[in-house]
Amino acid sequence: MRLQTKPAGEWGENGMKRWIGRMNLRNKLMFMLALFILVPLLLVGFAFYGQSSELVLERTDKETGQVLNLVQQNIDRLLRQMEGELLSLYDQDDLIGELSRLGNGPVPEGTGVQEGISLHLRNYLMGKEYIDSVYLISAGGAVHFADFKGPSSFLQMMDRHPEWKQAISMAGGRVVWFPAYTLPSTPFTASPRQYIPFGMQIRDVTDVLQPLGIVLLNMEIQALDDIIGDVAVSPNSVFLVTDPRGKVVWHRNAELYSADFFDVPFFREAARQCGAFTTQRLNGELYRIGCANSGYNDWLYFSFVPMQDLQAQSENLKRFFITTIVALTALFILLALLTTHYITNPLRRMAAAMRRIQRDNLGTRIQAQSFDEIGLLQSAFNIMQSRIDALITEVRNISEKEREAEVKALQAQINPHVLYNTLDTINWMAIERGQTDISSMITALGDIMRYAIRKNEKLVTLGEELKWAENYAYLQKMRFEDRFDIIFDVDPAILHLPVPRLFLQPYLENSIIHGMENKESGGWIRVSAGRDGEGRIRVSVEDNGSGIPESRLKAIREGSAHGVGITNLDERLKLEYGPGYGVTVDSIPDQGTTVVIVLPELPELENGRLEDEDAESVGR
Repeated sequence: MRLQTKPAGEWGENGMKRWIGRMNLRNKLMFMLALFILVPLLLVGFAFYGQSSELVLERTDKETGQVLNLVQQNIDRLLRQMEGELLSLYDQDDLIGELSRLGNGPVPEGTGVQEGISLHLRNYLMGKEYIDSVYLISAGGAVHFADFKGPSSFLQMMDRHPEWKQAISMAGGRVVWFPAYTLPSTPFTASPRQYIPFGMQIRDVTDVLQPLGIVLLNMEIQALDDIIGDVAVSPNSVFLVTDPRGKVVWHRNAELYSADFFDVPFFREAARQCGAFTTQRLNGELYRIGCANSGYNDWLYFSFVPMQDLQAQSENLKRFFITTIVALTALFILLALLTTHYITNPLRRMAAAMRRIQRDNLGTRIQAQSFDEIGLLQSAFNIMQSRIDALITEVRNISEKEREAEVKALQAQINPHVLYNTLDTINWMAIERGQTDISSMITALGDIMRYAIRKNEKLVTLGEELKWAENYAYLQKMRFEDRFDIIFDVDPAILHLPVPRLFLQPYLENSIIHGMENKESGGWIRVSAGRDGEGRIRVSVEDNGSGIPESRLKAIREGSAHGVGITNLDERLKLEYGPGYGVTVDSIPDQGTTVVIVLPELPELENGRLEDEDAESVGR
């Protein structure tokens, strides 16, 4: 015996369907809400939780880059301002003139030139924020200054940095910036102070730019403190500004102003990849290092963010994610419970009411408790129950009346053949007595009756329809005593084609009864039919009768006229075969009316009949 087994996937799918199918509506709603809302929410939350470190790192790098660029731009703006102050020395015409007169020689004693130049420098220094002192060294080596601390400390610093003079002399009149330095405390300063020196070569603008000496200004480090001092990307982040050779320009720790980072591995690596972020270990601790380079004077701006700060931010973000997920989950559960409660409870009451109705308790009603879709459904249920109750009563009454009608119909039933046989007997009696007109009328009437009561025949041939029309016209001519003639002009090639039965009746009847009622003689009605060359049959009924008034003609065309016979065929043809078929009516009062009927050319009848589905498909 072999056991047939199904694939595991099929068992799992069918098992899941059966499991869901056994749930009640409330549990299904809870399951669907959890599957499509809570589960994706949790997945997204845990994905963010897992990527929180990357998110923090990405956000910190972005903020650090923005801060570094902003600091660099602000400092560049400050340096341009300081250089403008330095270049304003050329506005001191008296000063430039005295330096030009000195030339390369020593300062003459007892002439007051030394005091005059120093006075000019002191006046120049007044009101200049962040500039602590100014030193001017003439081409002959004379030192002129404006420094409230006295010149000794700075001159000693210049002796230790002979490269300052050399760099300024080689700059060709451009402003040169140097790394920061520290001056020890003096009787005028309570503690050591840091300065950033910058200078340029002064030239004689009146004598082919001959060098007159060099000038050095000392900018207080406070100028950079005001820009960078309070900037922090993280609680323990550090900023550093150096020149391209690794000399410190600014740092919060004053002890580092004499440091040289050129040979430190982090400096070379970070400077080489300036503009990008690197992670390096310094003094046993990992730092995220960012760098920005000034295109103005090539200074380098570094930021050092301890990875411990980033981990702390990541932990805070993780706690926020967990708290948010827990809160949203609790809110979702509460919302799902309320939603399912307000949806399923009314439906449960409706289900119980339906079970009572199944037990023939037709008086069951539900009280609508809201105006939403559930309330509308409850109200509709009550209306439906009332209708069902009324319909049951109505069906019972109709059944009783139908039984009564069947009895009466059986009692009053007359075989149609009795009527035909009676007309046939009258016809033969008229023939025997020589009443040929009466015989012809009875024969035509019999044909009309047989044609009219034919069952289950929506379509007939055009020849049969015209035969009926001739009989009908003959009887009407006899009635109206030959006040009009009827002319049939039909293409014999289309007499076998199917057309709707009795489609000519309303138009022929209107032409005779309404069009010819005021005619004493000379009236005519023309019925013509033929193909129109587009696969359609065109039938027209024309008369020279009294015509149709304009108001009634408008009502007929709009479909609002009394009586449905005239517009019924038009609507039926358009509905069954399309807008290319239908009826048009034109009329001129006192001149006549023309009705044009456009029919589809249907397949020929088989055994005198056309299948309904074939007829309905033509023209669509």
